[in-house]
Amino acid sequence: MHSTHRNIVFLLALVLAIAGLVQAQDKPAGPPPSTQGEQATTTASGELTDVDAKAATIVVKTATDEMKFRYDDQTKVTGAQKNVAGLSTMKGSDVTVQYKKEGANNIATSIEIHAAEKK
Repeated sequence: MHSTHRNIVFLLALVLAIAGLVQAQDKPAGPPPSTQGEQATTTASGELTDVDAKAATIVVKTATDEMKFRYDDQTKVTGAQKNVAGLSTMKGSDVTVQYKKEGANNIATSIEIHAAEKK
């Protein structure tokens, strides 16, 4: 009886070990997404109120407050002439900014200029 009980415990442990291995194979390899350096992007929309070409920043007045974004040559800009260089001529336009946080800074990954409405 004692050896039967020991065999049942052994078989149960073996089944659990195999189940754990199968489950581990189903998971993707590599570190979890939060440690891979990829940051989630966030979206903000509003009116483009300021462009500082020297500091490479824009200010967008959203429904709740004003937000400042840094941009660079890697920032994808659509709807403006001359890409990033054309932003200064677009003040007052509605924009949608995709950005990621780097410390206290908002780094724009894309800026979409919408056609200005006639007021």
